[in-house]
Amino acid sequence: MEEKKSILELLDAKSALLIGLVGGVLCLGTLGFIVLGTLVLQGKVSIGSKADSVAVAGNTAQPSAPAAAQNQTPPQTNIPKTAKPKVELFVMSYCPYGLQMEKAFLPAWDLLKNKADLSIKYVNYAMHGKKEIDENTRQFCILKDQPTKYSAYLKCFFAAGQNNGAEADYGSCLKQAGVNESSLNSCVGSTDKQFGITAKFNDQASWLSGQFPQYPIHDSENTKYGVQGSPTLVINGVQSQAARTPEAIKQAICAAFDKAPAECSQPLNNSSFQAGFGLAQAGTAGATAPGCGT
Repeated sequence: MEEKKSILELLDAKSALLIGLVGGVLCLGTLGFIVLGTLVLQGKVSIGSKADSVAVAGNTAQPSAPAAAQNQTPPQTNIPKTAKPKVELFVMSYCPYGLQMEKAFLPAWDLLKNKADLSIKYVNYAMHGKKEIDENTRQFCILKDQPTKYSAYLKCFFAAGQNNGAEADYGSCLKQAGVNESSLNSCVGSTDKQFGITAKFNDQASWLSGQFPQYPIHDSENTKYGVQGSPTLVINGVQSQAARTPEAIKQAICAAFDKAPAECSQPLNNSSFQAGFGLAQAGTAGATAPGCGT
């Protein structure tokens, strides 16, 4: 009696391979539908949703936040609030990172100068030679005696020294900003004499660590706030960790008001500037960016 053969045994090799492939695809497809259906029923997948709204249990993926939101610094809780915040930025005029902070500080300055007590002051030692000492005093005198010319002068100064190894073309900036140079020279001379600036520069035995000449104009404030280097932002007597963008600095100042003025609702650029001279932007910047200091 002839033995009965199964249907698979009756197939030739090519037919058997084809049936095997089709069967495998159908099995995988069926399994995929079962898994997808289970996820839909559990609410883990929404049919028709965009890829960035799909959530996998334990790992919710969300659209990336805008750059502005990513670079916001939460207000510091240890900075006291006042009716008119006192804001002091300590820099060295040729410090690349001080320049970076100043470029971010000026838009907040222009926005809030009539609402807060804003000033730029100088670290009590210099790291960039005699040109820095002279420029510190020059800027100090412009702010002291011709404050309406100060912002325009600084903006020009930022762009006037793009070769960081050379002295910036401050002379053309004085003219561009409309600074009265006779009055400026008088202030520079009297300030130098009052604080013994040149005398301290010439006395190398008095230099910090034997390397850096003292710059004493704001020495008492440096000591009071524990300023170590450039830049250091102090708001209502407390060092601020604001990121180096106009918007972040504005937010830090506005958080220090008892009642924030309407200007605080005006958004500013939330990108940082490159360190050093020049006005190129460099994207976002954290609060722990480097500085100049011993």
